[in-house]
Amino acid sequence: MGRLTVIGLGAGALDALPLGAYRRLLASNAVYLRTDRHPVVDDLRREGVLFQSFDAIYDQADDFDEVYTKIVEELVAATAERGEVLYAVPGHPAVAEKTVRLLRERIPSAGHELVFGPGQSFLDDLFLRIDVDPVEGVLLLDATDLAARQLNPRLHTVLLQMYNPMIANEVKITLAEVYGDAYEILLAQSVGVAGQERMQRIPVYQLDRLETIDHLTTLYVPPSMDAHLLRRQFHELRAIVARLRGPDGCPWDQEQTHLSLCRYAIEEAYEVAHAIEQDDPDALVDELGDLLLQVALHAEIGAEDGLFTMDDIIGHLNEKLIRRHPHVFTEQTTLTSDEVISNWQAIKAEERRKKGTEHVTWMDRVSRALPPFAQAIKLQARAAEAGFDFTDAVQIYAKVDEEVRELSEARGMDEREDEFGDILFSLLNLARFYEIDPESALKRANLKFRARFDHMEQAAGEKNLEIRGLSLDLLEKLWQNAKENMRNEGNTLTDSE
Repeated sequence: MGRLTVIGLGAGALDALPLGAYRRLLASNAVYLRTDRHPVVDDLRREGVLFQSFDAIYDQADDFDEVYTKIVEELVAATAERGEVLYAVPGHPAVAEKTVRLLRERIPSAGHELVFGPGQSFLDDLFLRIDVDPVEGVLLLDATDLAARQLNPRLHTVLLQMYNPMIANEVKITLAEVYGDAYEILLAQSVGVAGQERMQRIPVYQLDRLETIDHLTTLYVPPSMDAHLLRRQFHELRAIVARLRGPDGCPWDQEQTHLSLCRYAIEEAYEVAHAIEQDDPDALVDELGDLLLQVALHAEIGAEDGLFTMDDIIGHLNEKLIRRHPHVFTEQTTLTSDEVISNWQAIKAEERRKKGTEHVTWMDRVSRALPPFAQAIKLQARAAEAGFDFTDAVQIYAKVDEEVRELSEARGMDEREDEFGDILFSLLNLARFYEIDPESALKRANLKFRARFDHMEQAAGEKNLEIRGLSLDLLEKLWQNAKENMRNEGNTLTDSE
């Protein structure tokens, strides 16, 4: 069994190199450096340290993952051949060292011992230069794999491994998404290297225009107290809603329950649909926010009751999306849209089976949670699958007439409501037969009525008359004129506000 010892070369100055690391470098007969592009390497040469570096792999490989994998495999082979190997990395072995993370698994699995020696990270010097105590909250992130979701404007942020302008360009785009183009950041280069250290404050948009960016470049993004920026963060929404529901919050918000909020979720969903139909991005942003507020309120009420939290909601959704898209997240297979839907239904059925809520009756496949119109259409379609359906429209018209007659003969509110429901159900059957979307049809009728009534009001105004208070005969005349005029003008119905 061999032994691989990993040490850190520190930030760059020889006098900052830990004594234990220095002694190991002088004593070892098998020294490997991840890279010789480090300020202390020239000093090591003058001290008589003999080593091999892996810089050639960087020139040959297509990406960093391939680089790190090859380095690890060569270290495993060297350990097996030589028994005792010393591997030196820039800074500290535990900070931004992908090869070390790979070695933690690979060396023991190859039957060798992995030992860690001393090292000093440049972060010690960086925190001194920027006057930051890490206990205040610091995000340390990899610039080569940065995503906007990782950033938190309330925290100090340090981006490591920003090796070149290409990476800087990607970082610039991501930072601009969260902080804006003009936000001031600090570019730190060769931190801890005497005579070479440089600090430069620049706006985000200038980041990829600097030609001095190299492998010793680090980026510091200071926290922001800008209210507009902070209020774009999801956790801010959660904090605001919690305050609204809190002891010193809003009386209306405090009074709400899951049940009292129910109608608002429906209303806001319709507002979202309207904004989409109007092709109005600004309105869509506003309405989606109102709908998200409903989710946040229900999550806060759930948390207060000790039943669930927003994290539970998000976690449940994410798990369901992954579970129901195996062709994307696990199997990596290509499916058509129809195959995706079929797969989705099969997965849902299996989920219901495991919960003991699988469909028992023929109609169980139609959700009881659907809105009445949509549920009626699906119930009728499901019945048709079983062969229980009208054969032509004439039969449906006859059914409508029958239900209208029964409504006229009904006595009492309950019976009238029951018969009126039967009329609607029959009319929806007719809509299904003609492949008419009943929601769209009723919406067109609403638009038509609104437009005609607006026309009536305008015509009355031209005669100095108020629409309210006119006789029914005059109103009917105005209505018929509106119908005729709009027909002649060929007016197109719109639903703009």
